[in-house]
Amino acid sequence: MMANRTGQPGVSIVIPSWNGRALLEKFLPSVVNAAATFETVCRQATEIVVADDASTDETPAWLSARFPRVRCESSQRRQGFAPTANRGVRSARHPLVYLVNNDVALEPATLLPLADHFSDPAVFAVASQVYDYLTGVLRGAGQLGEFRRGFLGIHRRYFVPSPAGSFEPALLTMFAGGGSSLFDREKFLALGGFDESFAPFGWEDVELSLRAWKRGFEVRYAPQSAVWHQFSSTITPRFSPRHVRAIYERNRLLAHWLHLDTPTQAAAHSFFLLLKLVTSLFVGRWETSSGLMRALGRWGEVRARRQELRATQQRQLSDVLRRLAEQSARPGVQPLTSSSAPVRAYLRPPASHPEGAALRLPRQRE
Repeated sequence: MMANRTGQPGVSIVIPSWNGRALLEKFLPSVVNAAATFETVCRQATEIVVADDASTDETPAWLSARFPRVRCESSQRRQGFAPTANRGVRSARHPLVYLVNNDVALEPATLLPLADHFSDPAVFAVASQVYDYLTGVLRGAGQLGEFRRGFLGIHRRYFVPSPAGSFEPALLTMFAGGGSSLFDREKFLALGGFDESFAPFGWEDVELSLRAWKRGFEVRYAPQSAVWHQFSSTITPRFSPRHVRAIYERNRLLAHWLHLDTPTQAAAHSFFLLLKLVTSLFVGRWETSSGLMRALGRWGEVRARRQELRATQQRQLSDVLRRLAEQSARPGVQPLTSSSAPVRAYLRPPASHPEGAALRLPRQRE
C-alpha cells in the first residue's frame, strides 16, 4: 500500500501535441489515471493541459467532447516543441509541472516518487524511468555525460536493477527529458524555459538541464517512476531522416557553443568538428555541413547568450560531469546496455476499467 504524501504541492501535467489526436486517444487515459492517483494519495490538486501546436486534426474539439476537464491551450500557428512546451508551462496553475509526450503511457503511481524530491530547494527537475512501449525494454534511465573527442556524450546510461525504496543521496542525471520529467515551474520559468531557437525539436531538454546544473541546481533520476514511450511516433512519420539529423546536428552544436567553458574544450571541439565535417562530406553525408551552416547563422545570438549565462553561472561543465561520473560507482548501479536492460511490459488496465472512455478527472481546485 502506498503511504499518504499529504505535504506534496499540486501538479500540472502538460502534454505538448501536434496533430496528436490518435496518440492522445490511446495514451491520455493513463495520464488521467495517474493524476487521479496523485490526488487520492497526496490530497493535492492536479490538472491536465494539452498545449496544442496548431493541430489540423480537430484535437481541441475532440478533447472538449471526450475529456472536458482537460484544458487545451491552442496556438494559431505551428511553432515546434520548445515554444509549445513553454506555453504549456506558463499556463500551468501548480508549482510542479510534469512534461510528458503525447505518445507516453503512465502507470497510476508514476508521479508519486517524483514529487517527493521537491522538498529539497536545490532540485530543478526529476526524470522518470522510460521503457519501450512495444517491447518493454528499458531505454531511458540515468544519463552519464562525458566530454570526449570534442563533443558531449549524452547516451551513456545507468540503471538500478532493484529500484524499490529511496536513495541517499539522490540519483543524478545529466538531463531531464522533455517527454517524461517533473519540473519546478518557478525555476523553469526563471531560467527562461526551453531555448525556442532549438525548434522544431532536439537537444532543448539537454541544453536547459545544463543551464540548471550550471546555475547551481540538481537534475535527478527517479527509477521508481516508470513510463512507457511509443518511440518514433511523433517525429519519424512527419520528417525525413536527413532533415531530422540536420536539425539535431544544428541543435547539438548550439548547445556545445553555449556551454563549453574552457579554451581547451573549445579547441578540442573545433578540431573534431572539422574532422567530422571532412569525413561526412567524403562519405556523402550532408547533414553535418547543413547543421553547421544553420548553427553558424545564429553565431551572434550564441555569443550574446553565452555572456548572459556566464554572468549567472555557479558551476563549470567539468564540475557537472564529475558529479555525474560518480553515479556509476554507487552501490547497486549498473551500466545500461542492450544486454543488461531489464524488460517490464506495460500492464493495461483490466477490461472492466473505463480506459478509452471519457474518464472523470479529479475535480480541480481553484
